[in-house]
Amino acid sequence: MERAVDSPSGATAARPWRRACYQCDLLLTRALAPEGTKLLCPRCGAALHTHFPHSILYTAIYSFTGLLLFLPAATLPLLHFSFYVFDADNTLFNGVASLFGEGYIWLATLVLFCSVLAPLGKFLLLSFICWGCGWGKLARPVASALRWYQHLYKWGMLDVYLLGILVALVKMTDLGSISVEPGLYCFSAMMLMATATAISFDPEAVWSRLASAEGQRVAGTSGEPDL
Repeated sequence: MERAVDSPSGATAARPWRRACYQCDLLLTRALAPEGTKLLCPRCGAALHTHFPHSILYTAIYSFTGLLLFLPAATLPLLHFSFYVFDADNTLFNGVASLFGEGYIWLATLVLFCSVLAPLGKFLLLSFICWGCGWGKLARPVASALRWYQHLYKWGMLDVYLLGILVALVKMTDLGSISVEPGLYCFSAMMLMATATAISFDPEAVWSRLASAEGQRVAGTSGEPDL
């Protein structure tokens, strides 16, 4: 582990890039942790930056796996209910459609966004970010995608939806027969992939890759002979 350097007030001109600790607000020089280490605040010990080895590669693998799991998780039955003469399979889209049918428009919209659209959007954005950050020509689209990902980061509440399914599974077992279907396993695996992408993704590594790609593109352009 390494510790960030406290930036004195007189060093503003020499060190224009500075950052504040999110815990104690200590003003520090803007620095990145070396690969495989953490950058700690010298005053409170908060982790300011964690540089995972091969962050972009692992994030690309996890996000692509999450995309592959999304379709079966959203379309296959999650649970099978059997209550007396009532027998039905519950899927992710069926639950949202039932809420819309009962008139719970706002609740259905919130569930649709948090459990379907936001996770799908995060997987798509991360896949594009990891693929495009090595191309200098895609610097602006990747930067925009990275900002959109930061907005969607806190809205993909797959764990809350899964917790609701487990609570229903426990509470309703006395009323009838409930069996777990393949869709729930796919949904749980997709939630694990979403957690893995959140842990492995390092935005600083993406910005560094974009800067390197842009530098190579500018160097290649400046080296071309004049026509």
